[in-house]
Amino acid sequence: MQAQAQQLDADLESSFSSPAKAPIVAPDVTDQLETARAHVESRFSDAGERLAASLDMIGSLIEALDRLGLTLNVDSVSRTSNDLLSTAAALSVLPEGQKRRVAQLDQLKRASALLDADVDKMRTTLRYLRAFALNVKITAGSTIRGADEFAGFADRMCGQLDFGVSQLDELADELTRLRGQLDGALVFEQGLGGKYKQLIPAVPDKLATDAETLRVHHGRIAEVAASVGAIARDIQMKVGQALMAMQIGDITRQRIEHVQLGIRVAARTVAEADLSPEARDRAERRILHMVADQMADIATDFEAEAAKVTQNLAGMARDTTQLMAVHGLSGDGGDLRNLEISLGRAGQLVDDVTAAMSNAQRISGETVSAVEALAHRVDAIQKVKRDIQQMAINSSLRCNRLGDIGKPLSVIAIELSSHAGHLEDAADQTLGSLKALADLADSVSSEVPKDDQIDAGRLTGVHEDLRRAADVVEKDLAGLGVQGEATARSLAQAADQLGLQEDLGDALHTAAVALAEAAGPVVDDLADIAGVVDAALTEIGRCYTMARERTIHAAHAVFSEADRSESQPDEAATGPSPEAADAVDEFDDLLF
Repeated sequence: MQAQAQQLDADLESSFSSPAKAPIVAPDVTDQLETARAHVESRFSDAGERLAASLDMIGSLIEALDRLGLTLNVDSVSRTSNDLLSTAAALSVLPEGQKRRVAQLDQLKRASALLDADVDKMRTTLRYLRAFALNVKITAGSTIRGADEFAGFADRMCGQLDFGVSQLDELADELTRLRGQLDGALVFEQGLGGKYKQLIPAVPDKLATDAETLRVHHGRIAEVAASVGAIARDIQMKVGQALMAMQIGDITRQRIEHVQLGIRVAARTVAEADLSPEARDRAERRILHMVADQMADIATDFEAEAAKVTQNLAGMARDTTQLMAVHGLSGDGGDLRNLEISLGRAGQLVDDVTAAMSNAQRISGETVSAVEALAHRVDAIQKVKRDIQQMAINSSLRCNRLGDIGKPLSVIAIELSSHAGHLEDAADQTLGSLKALADLADSVSSEVPKDDQIDAGRLTGVHEDLRRAADVVEKDLAGLGVQGEATARSLAQAADQLGLQEDLGDALHTAAVALAEAAGPVVDDLADIAGVVDAALTEIGRCYTMARERTIHAAHAVFSEADRSESQPDEAATGPSPEAADAVDEFDDLLF
């Protein structure tokens, strides 16, 4: 086709350069045609590239909206909302757990205080026993010949009693440390109670409100994302249709080229024909009438189809303004940040209650350990009691053998044995108090507190979910807004760039009028020119690819198909086959 056009250009140039006759179609008319063709080609090419870019943008926008829908899906929103409600309910009962721990610590403190009286009683008893042991030594030294033997008894008793006193001292120190730990735990709990008064029920109530806010907020985002996604898909379909409709540009360009070819063929064929100047003029004008009608149809068809394209582009540009709805959601990231703040306060409470629970469990465990150590010391004191009683019995038996001389020592030994029994009573009472303290500590350790409903890991997970959602809202939605603006701007520029119904349409109509004026009056007289005109029309007809072109061409035919069959029986051999014509018709049907 390009080689053919170049040859025709050369033929046209040589015919125009002939001094015999000036061309009917003035150079300014051919310039108008070329300018219109070039404008159609460049503008539709640029607009098509912009529409294709817009199609890619819309595809990216739809993908981003789909990702947003997956991030903020119903299951995720429901899970996060339920976690917030569960955390709020758990936080609401924290004061009850704190009061329970304070009561338990008070009970442990009172129970440990009871041991002080038992320790004092044992200490007093040990002092009495030591005094009796010293009396044995003194009395034996002044009245008995075997003073050395009784002195040895007395020294051993004093050693055992001193050991008992050391055990009591260590027992008292253990109790002092235990009470210090209990006092520290109570101070911590009192501070925690003050914090609870400040933050509860405000924090859990806020979390419950936040759960509803989250549900509504995510629901609104999901709704807008779905709506914008539907709009984007509709725009995507319309842009695809617009790209198909943009074929009017390529069709118009091809038909203008065919008009240009017709002008060249008309000039060359007439110039080569053996006709008089008047006949040549008639022949060329007859051909130009057909070309002018083709140009008029091009302008009319372009105007109608271009109006549809322009209208579709304008409608798509309006639709893209609805994509800006995602802009209103990007500011809602602040609401999610407020939820993060509420969760941060809740996290502080959870950390505090976790520390309090750990502290209570530690105190309980240390109390049980302390009770075990105290019980060992009481056992040691009971052993001292048994040793003292055994020594008292031995002393009494020795005194009986001494007769009247041993009676004073016997009385002291009896008193010593009696007071040793008091030590046993005090030790038993102490063991009872220790058992009560141990049982209380065990009950504190084994009790399952309601505070365990607070799962710090779950709260952390909720916090991370909210932070991720806030990031999506602040970043991804803002990006969606930018993409929507870019898409709307691209479509608007494509519509403005075409200017289909303005200068392009006017240029085509102007060229059509100029060709009609150049063709002049209708040429009905075909004497001497029918063959030349038919040959030119036949050559021009071979380049057609559109059904409309062939229809207009047929209206200007010199011979009917029947006449052509009779006069040129071999025409079928050089003309297009019926199958090729059908194929071209089918192609035209696809285009139109």
